Amino acid sequence: MPPPGHQPRQPIMQPNMAPRLRSPVSGYPHRHPMGPPMQHPPQSQPQLAPTQPQLVQPQPQLTPTQQQHQQQQQPGPSHGPHHSSRQTSGPPLQPHQQQPVLPPPQSQQAPPGHTRYYPPGPSSQVPLQHSVAQRQSASHSSHHIPHSQQTSPSVSPHISGSKRSLNRLKSKLQRRIPVFGVWLTIPSPVTARVMAAQGFDWACIDMEHTPTNPALMAEMVAAVAGSGTCAPIVRVPSHAPEWFKWALDAGAHGIIVPTVNTAEEMRDIERMCRYPPTGKRSMGAFFAPNAFGLRGPRAVNDYVEHVSNDILVIPQIESVEGAANLPSILKAGGMDAIFVGPYDLNASVRASHDMQIQDVMVHIEQSAKDSDVPLGIYASSGAAAGSRLREGYTLLVAASDIECLSSSAADNLDRARSETRHYR
Repeated sequence: MPPPGHQPRQPIMQPNMAPRLRSPVSGYPHRHPMGPPMQHPPQSQPQLAPTQPQLVQPQPQLTPTQQQHQQQQQPGPSHGPHHSSRQTSGPPLQPHQQQPVLPPPQSQQAPPGHTRYYPPGPSSQVPLQHSVAQRQSASHSSHHIPHSQQTSPSVSPHISGSKRSLNRLKSKLQRRIPVFGVWLTIPSPVTARVMAAQGFDWACIDMEHTPTNPALMAEMVAAVAGSGTCAPIVRVPSHAPEWFKWALDAGAHGIIVPTVNTAEEMRDIERMCRYPPTGKRSMGAFFAPNAFGLRGPRAVNDYVEHVSNDILVIPQIESVEGAANLPSILKAGGMDAIFVGPYDLNASVRASHDMQIQDVMVHIEQSAKDSDVPLGIYASSGAAAGSRLREGYTLLVAASDIECLSSSAADNLDRARSETRHYR
């Protein structure tokens, strides 16, 4: 037993030193792999050692200039025990210089090509663009030419090349100048863009005999209109109103309507292509202004007021009934041209067994000539379009995308194979 008053000696351990443990495998002492174990606090809290007083070194007396320089070097507030964020001596510190704010201009005008309205300054007044008085004076300044004979209708001054392509196409048709188009049957905006860039006056996006859906049609219309020289025209698959809405709201410059057989159908077609009060077209052309280069907050208004009435309406005659009723269809009016579908018309004539295709074609041509309406037709090639031109047709299809693709591919393959005759 230890003698009375003997206290056991406690092992001396350095701070942050883990106790040495015996390895159960080797028996050698080693440190704890995860650091020192958690120490339970003793029953009584040990007294903390008194902290050493901090010696405060006297700060040298700075001049006001030096104080300002020091404040710029250390912009943040100091939190030392003898520092204060408030300056006690010297001139007041200058705040950081901010970027000068330019005063708003007194007046601004819209740059050329923009329809955006800039608000006037506080002491000036800028007149609104497209004022009612200006439109009325512009409309009265026209030479009172009938709508069907106007070759350059008054439009907004902010119209790009897309609108000019429509005006150019309509003006040529009214003056009986031939306009050559391409028939687009491949449902692809890439093909449409390539074909529109070849110099055609117009391009017809066929939705009647192709798997082109409304979304693809809208993309193809935008691709053709983007050329600035080729007018996109859509042949709708039927007389249902939704097809007219989709095509016109996408920005089509014209509509070809298949199988028009009566004057009443022609009147209904015209009403679906015109806004009230002359028609019953629904208001929703939010994408159509883009196809005509219209921008700004007045784009839709400019389209409705200046562009929509110039959309080409072209009924297609492709049946014996339509050919027989053509004089009454022409009297109904509202069309910009008559388009002949030769393949369906030929099939309809053969099914009748009592007339010849040549007689029907002569009747169509003479009726259009008597009513002074331009005449168009689908031609399978450029040579066929030339022969139709000599017969009085001016709205002519000179090529189709699928025919150009297939004929060019076959021609290039034949030329390549002709050079391999020495290897046979």
